[in-house]
Amino acid sequence: MNRLWIVRLSLGLVFLISVGSLVPFSISAQDSRDTRPLGDSGLPLPRFVSVSKSEANMRRGPGEDYPLLFQYQRRGLPLEIIAEYGQWRQVRDHEGSEGWMHARLLRGNRKVMLRQAANALILRQRPDIGSGVVALGQSGAIGRLEECEGDWCEIDLGGHEGWVQRDMLWGVYRFEFND
Repeated sequence: MNRLWIVRLSLGLVFLISVGSLVPFSISAQDSRDTRPLGDSGLPLPRFVSVSKSEANMRRGPGEDYPLLFQYQRRGLPLEIIAEYGQWRQVRDHEGSEGWMHARLLRGNRKVMLRQAANALILRQRPDIGSGVVALGQSGAIGRLEECEGDWCEIDLGGHEGWVQRDMLWGVYRFEFND
């Protein structure tokens, strides 16, 4: 009886040790301060991605048998992943439209879109309202997200790198890049 108990205890410890060794791996997929839940992919939800193809279909559900809602024809368009089901991602665009896209149509490189504004948006040399002008950007323009500091984000907009106020961008969360 004692021998059986020792074998069970040993197997239980081996199981706990092996499960415990998996925990740091899953946490390493996101910053330790990031409290967002992880999706099927092991990445946090929600998160921003961009469209990887010049034509990308959005469907009503997670599968090719679901009806087509519409087709994005803008490579690099930022989208927000809000749910995952296998290789399918439920996404939301800058207008609030939601649907499902296959993961192969999305990529993790970060793009942002300039929000609607009455005038062209100013890209500045530094994250300061009094800083010099680098370029002007039109509403709807897409740029590559470089970094953010406080209320400002540095973007590359058509080869022009400059700083834009964070609230003028769609595709970055308020809590990101805050060290």
